[in-house]
Amino acid sequence: MRRVLILITLLYIPYMSFAQYDPGATNYGLVAAKSFRLENELALGARIEYAFNCYTTFLGEYNRSFAIDADQEYEGYNELAVGVNLILFNWYPTTITVGIGYMGNDSDKFEAIEKDAFLGFRTGSFNHGAQIKIRALHQISVPVHIFAEFNVKSLGRRYDTFMVGFSYDFYAR
Repeated sequence: MRRVLILITLLYIPYMSFAQYDPGATNYGLVAAKSFRLENELALGARIEYAFNCYTTFLGEYNRSFAIDADQEYEGYNELAVGVNLILFNWYPTTITVGIGYMGNDSDKFEAIEKDAFLGFRTGSFNHGAQIKIRALHQISVPVHIFAEFNVKSLGRRYDTFMVGFSYDFYAR
């Protein structure tokens, strides 16, 4: 029985070695995000990813939050993030990735909840923290992927988000 499990594992390794993107590819995407804390807060954003190799992507993203049917006091905020994603599981054409990175925003609400943040600090009017992300990425066609992503942010539950979006691959040749 042990030999059968080893054989299955060895046969499964090449199947898992499919990449999330081709090495050297640059990927551009658009996202929509939903905040977990405020029911009417949404965000729209853009991201760029660079596939360093088959298993690692570096990403940068910008998101702008806004509220639907909010009072005049709510102004939204801008958020910037950089990070790295690694493959956790791969069932081609679907890939599960996990990532970690830096995120910062200009939300004026952080000052009131700063003591509840796990890891976060403020410089001037900008808040700094970390984020952990888990993403399900599905390849629709060769250059187009759709994804769903959950982001946990160290600045507090008020900033955790669920994102959906798509990305387009520009392959390095």
